[in-house]
Amino acid sequence: MRIGDGYTGPDTISTTAWVTAAVVLSIGLALTAAGALWQQHRASTETRSLQDRQIERLHADLVRQLTMPVYGLRGARGTLAALEGRASRTAFRAYVGSRDLPREFPGVRGFGFIERVEQADLDAFVAARRRGDAPDFQVHDLGQGPTHYIVTQIEPLERNAQAWGADSGALVPRRQAIERAIDSGEVMLFGPLPLMQDPQKGPGFLMLVPVYRQAGDPGSPAERRAALLGVLYAPFVASELLKGTADQAAQLLDLKLSARASGGEFAPLLATRQGQMLPLDELPDYTLGDAPTAESVRFTIDGCEFELDAALTHDAAARLLGLSGVGLALGGSLLSLLLAVTVYLLAAGRARAEEMARGMTADLARLAKVASGTTNAVLILDTGHCITWVNDGFTRMTGYTLADAQGQRPDALLHSDRTNADTVHGMFEAMNVGMGCTGELCKRAKDGRYYWADIEIQPLRGTEGELTGFMVIESDITARKALQAQADEARQSLQDLYDNAPCAYYALDGNGRFLQINALGLSWLGCTAEELIGRTSPRDFFSPEGQLLFDEAFPRFIREGRVSGLEFDLTGRQGRTRRVSLSATAIYDAGGAFLRSRSVMFDISETHRIRQQLHQLTLDQQAMLESDLVGIVKLRDRRSVWHNRALERMFGYDAEELHDAPARLLYPDDTAFQTLGLLAYPQLRSGGRFRTQQQMRRKDGSLIWVDISGVELPGSGGATLWMMLDITQRKAHEERMERAALHDALTGLPNRLLLADRLRQAIHSAERSGHVFALAYLDLNGFKEINDTHGHDAGDEVLKVVAARLQAGLRASDTVARLGGDEFVVLLTPEQAAAEAGPALSRMLDALSRPITLSKGVQVAVGSSLGLAHFPADGRSPDELMRHADEAMFANKRSGRARASTG
Repeated sequence: MRIGDGYTGPDTISTTAWVTAAVVLSIGLALTAAGALWQQHRASTETRSLQDRQIERLHADLVRQLTMPVYGLRGARGTLAALEGRASRTAFRAYVGSRDLPREFPGVRGFGFIERVEQADLDAFVAARRRGDAPDFQVHDLGQGPTHYIVTQIEPLERNAQAWGADSGALVPRRQAIERAIDSGEVMLFGPLPLMQDPQKGPGFLMLVPVYRQAGDPGSPAERRAALLGVLYAPFVASELLKGTADQAAQLLDLKLSARASGGEFAPLLATRQGQMLPLDELPDYTLGDAPTAESVRFTIDGCEFELDAALTHDAAARLLGLSGVGLALGGSLLSLLLAVTVYLLAAGRARAEEMARGMTADLARLAKVASGTTNAVLILDTGHCITWVNDGFTRMTGYTLADAQGQRPDALLHSDRTNADTVHGMFEAMNVGMGCTGELCKRAKDGRYYWADIEIQPLRGTEGELTGFMVIESDITARKALQAQADEARQSLQDLYDNAPCAYYALDGNGRFLQINALGLSWLGCTAEELIGRTSPRDFFSPEGQLLFDEAFPRFIREGRVSGLEFDLTGRQGRTRRVSLSATAIYDAGGAFLRSRSVMFDISETHRIRQQLHQLTLDQQAMLESDLVGIVKLRDRRSVWHNRALERMFGYDAEELHDAPARLLYPDDTAFQTLGLLAYPQLRSGGRFRTQQQMRRKDGSLIWVDISGVELPGSGGATLWMMLDITQRKAHEERMERAALHDALTGLPNRLLLADRLRQAIHSAERSGHVFALAYLDLNGFKEINDTHGHDAGDEVLKVVAARLQAGLRASDTVARLGGDEFVVLLTPEQAAAEAGPALSRMLDALSRPITLSKGVQVAVGSSLGLAHFPADGRSPDELMRHADEAMFANKRSGRARASTG
């Protein structure tokens, strides 16, 4: 035993150490056991919760992917019902093309339309399809029954070509499913069954949606069958159902999806193991029942029952469960065992620990310097996803300091209404299982500013590999996103300008086939880009004349590099024809070889129509100007500068005799020429028209009546256009008609109408001048006996002689008229006094008293009774004068007097 150094001896030290070590070991083992049990229970609970969430998400994704096509089919159903099922292939293809099938409907190979066709109508049905928009349509794989369910539409066709024209009812189960859908009016999911569209011939499904007339549910099954237009359907490939949002869950779980077959048993559709899809031949023997975390979920979609078996993959179970409890037990036991030893080694271990701490401090200082100086934002998160440290770059990017951010979750601190929730959810799912991840998110800074960040998250692990937190590195990509958006907008604007320009843009290769064409050009041709590019030429849509012109012009265009103004009649597949004007320039390579054309077509249908109308109008005007009936002459300074042939024929001139001739040649005298000029030209210069009828002179000197009209030509510097119509015959006819209306047909004397007019004129003249005039009313005596004895012809001869003798005894200013029968009226104007009428009337009566020799040689004689009235003594109106003279005549006739009497 050593004295003075505090040493109490090895036994005392050994006993104390062993007691202390035993106590520490006992306490450590007890705590270790309790911690191991707690950790194992916690790991099991979290693992089960994670698995349940993944299964729920997978279940929801599968249900969504199996039901989403219903909405697309129902949208198509409304369109087809409105069109009575007569949608063209182009319209159906456009509808399917408008949907993003891989994104909206994962697993769906396309949309199709099935029509019910009786065997007796099959040939006519196929012929009608071929006459329409499907010349290559044919049916195949027909069933044995009297009714077939033919696939008449299926898009995209390149992925479903084997199904086009097939009889979907050839197999009894499939026929029964179609008929159940028709009778029920409901959406029906049928399967599993092998699909023609799947090259691996794996299991799949058919989503069936019946389409009726008027887009409604007719009611009973019989009414539904009667109103059926067809059945829309969507084929699923089961192996593609996991594509999309279910992929991440599939990486954590071993899966097996089965569907109840028509026989009642569940048939496997797909399975994964360790994230890999199993081959079809391994599906029947694959089971998850022995897995410790295995779960089974059954669900029904549109009449089809599914069973989903899932369990954590071996790697995920080992990572999540592992030997967590055992590790804690072993670690705690070892720690308890070594704790006693640690007491002895504390002094030496302390020195060593201080040295290691100094080295680690230096490393951390260097790391902190790098983190603080970088432009990126760096965050350290604990295992609960809360911020424990941020660098200066984070503060510059977000505006939040360490004090602001510490203890908060980044998703809550920086969340914005533009943050994509699915991306955030996926990141946290990866972090929950200790995995790293990347992504891009739109966040909101402290000042409310939105910014885009490229995020990389890496797990931090301790020396034993345990998860201690996460390091997040964010790069500000706001400027890049803005440039990308601007580029996308510019690209979209250019594409919109290209597609929707008011002309068709396209490019042709050296063989004249389409390389490119804009949307307007496609609409003109009634085709899709796939149908045109590399397959057809503009020539295919031209008329036969246009095809000849294209064959001549295209080689010349390749040689010369330019063509413009070519016009064609272009007929699209929809049957509409338009007139187009084509221009193009060529693009050559460095060696001078033709590469492609830059071509543009303008629709000039309206311009062409107007041009044709103008041409026809020109022809019509030329025909009018060359009329054989109307003479037309253009004058400048009253000289002819142009005339038609009808004018030459009208006035009797030879060709070109009237060119540059003065208009005076056509007038009978200077007075007529000057008078028309004074009347017409002021009216023409004011923008009016002038028209008159007058006599004009032919070349031979004869006069003709002409209906002449003229107008000044706008913008011609005073030139006038005259149209002349020969109305000589019409004038003669008018004169004959006028004479017949105003004169007695037998004697040629004025009749009652003309007498009344001249009597009114005489009254007006007498009133103005103060003169008087006399009116004599005369009736023949003995005329009736001549008619009765010698006949009416003799009476007519007597009337003619009497008329001639009356006219011969009068002055030019006097008028003698026959009123009818043997009654005559004589108007003597003007007279200075009433007595002046006596001598004239006496001469007239003497002439009448002379015998008349008839054409038969017989002589007869007539007397007369005469009554006289004077203006204004006996009256001031025609009626008063006529009545007074008539009364005086009857008075003389009764008294037997023949001489004049005023009554």
